[in-house]
Amino acid sequence: MNLLSPSTHLLLVLLMPLVGAGIVWLASSRGLQAVRTSAATTAVLTLVATGLLILRYLMSDEALSNQVFAMASLPWLTGGMFNIHLSIGLDGLSLWLFGLSALLSLTAIFVSWEAVTERAAGFYMLLLLLEAAMLGVFVARDIILFYVFFEFTLVPLFFLIGIWGHDERRKAALTFFIYTLAGSVVAFLGLMTIVLWNATHTGSVTFDISMLTTGLSAHPLPMDADGGYLQWLVFLALLIGFAIKVPIFPFHTWLPLAHVEAPTGGSVDLAGVLLKIGIYGFLRFSMPMLPEATAVAAPWLFALGAFGIIYGALVALVQQDLKRLIAYSSVSHMGYVVMGLFALEPVAIEGANLQLINHGLSSAGLFAMVGMLYERFHTRSIQSLGGIAKKAPWLTTLFMLFTFSSIGLPGLNGFVGEFLILTGSFQRAWTGVSPDFQQSYLFFSLMGVVGIVLGAWYMLGAVERVFFGNSRLPPSYSTNEAQNSLDLRWHEIAALSPLAIFILWIGIIPAIFLAPPSQSIRVMTYASSNAFNRNMQPTKISFGTEMITEKNKVNSQIDLPEIFFTSQKQSPVKQ
Repeated sequence: MNLLSPSTHLLLVLLMPLVGAGIVWLASSRGLQAVRTSAATTAVLTLVATGLLILRYLMSDEALSNQVFAMASLPWLTGGMFNIHLSIGLDGLSLWLFGLSALLSLTAIFVSWEAVTERAAGFYMLLLLLEAAMLGVFVARDIILFYVFFEFTLVPLFFLIGIWGHDERRKAALTFFIYTLAGSVVAFLGLMTIVLWNATHTGSVTFDISMLTTGLSAHPLPMDADGGYLQWLVFLALLIGFAIKVPIFPFHTWLPLAHVEAPTGGSVDLAGVLLKIGIYGFLRFSMPMLPEATAVAAPWLFALGAFGIIYGALVALVQQDLKRLIAYSSVSHMGYVVMGLFALEPVAIEGANLQLINHGLSSAGLFAMVGMLYERFHTRSIQSLGGIAKKAPWLTTLFMLFTFSSIGLPGLNGFVGEFLILTGSFQRAWTGVSPDFQQSYLFFSLMGVVGIVLGAWYMLGAVERVFFGNSRLPPSYSTNEAQNSLDLRWHEIAALSPLAIFILWIGIIPAIFLAPPSQSIRVMTYASSNAFNRNMQPTKISFGTEMITEKNKVNSQIDLPEIFFTSQKQSPVKQ
């Protein structure tokens, strides 16, 4: 094995958090500082290695030809009817989510630096195990391996919430675990149905995601009564699992409680990465493998996304707990992602994918800073805080930056993602659906615009009350603590600075974050978009001028082997 090969590089990235977790456990005998240092060192090295791997991908031929980069496959459960491999690889769809997982894992460690002093070894070990699981989800190329990583993310977070959480931590941990586990089991049944269906038509059992996608393109699951509406049933199974993970309104009920009760480091990973796994599942499995069912469900899910935007914003408006407010803002912001995804317009889907990264950065920063406020004032009540800007100007500045990112201020990352989503949504409403559906799509798209206004209302209102106006100190705030500096400390600067840099970078120069996933996204969503266009009988699609008529409608089945394994420099899919 070539130690300098991309595949070895990827394997090392996955192993580093696991090795680091063991080192942290061994360091527990040397005291708290040794534990912290071991965890931080592991996270830094993992982030550096991840960054170098991403650079290698961007400079590779695979980045231009939609091939899997750093592909590695090791036998796992082989022999008999099973052919399961430890198969991993990086592509455009997983690239930035993979990098985000490494970045926010470091953020979670630094924001917990002073907050976690009891059983610290166990806490940091669980954070590193969670990092390994998050990284694994986005590079798994085998459906069983994906599910193992998908499920394993529940275990560390369950213990992080249940042991190091706040007053109702046990209830929150149990609700989170049971809710998401139930959804995952249903999704697993759907995935196994895909495997068995493919096996009946190919004569061999495979769990390879690319081969399954190719197989279902040639032999799609039936959508009619004769086939028992099997494709529709499998889609519903995956929908339940992925919708709970996002979560899509009304499957969101576990999220606010989990966020409020979770320790700050757990909230950073939960909001920043774990909520994105559900959307990734839709893009990786539902859309390419179940295009007809996706097309049928798309209008309903588009509407649910719009309702989620408004519902999350309205509930956030009346919150007095700052952390709960941001939790409901996550429900609202993930509504935009769902809208963009199921608009089934290329520009909207690319905006949704970018918004995954944008929300990960802004929400992680906001949850981190709420944790910092709690450490200083021992409260998250908006009514109990005020005038903090005079005491902590740098903390205030960064909080405002993350707030502006969250509400989509032009020049910052959130604006780019929301602009693309809304552009694609209105484009779909105006030219991409039949007249019978046009008013509905316009209405839901306008709900997205209203959500932006509401988002600015509740976020800026909270900032004004907490950071400006008359100074208010909560009763629990002691005079001894007042002697200490309230502004940012070194580990907090280390946690927040990378997030701030990427917020500005994406806002000013978004192309580098849009281009690599673009081709993968278009390939993954091509069949679903075509199926939707046929069902809706639109006048035209995308930004082009090509008219779709009964004579030139495109078949929903595409030559996936050619697309997935092409060596051409240009995308095989026309926009």
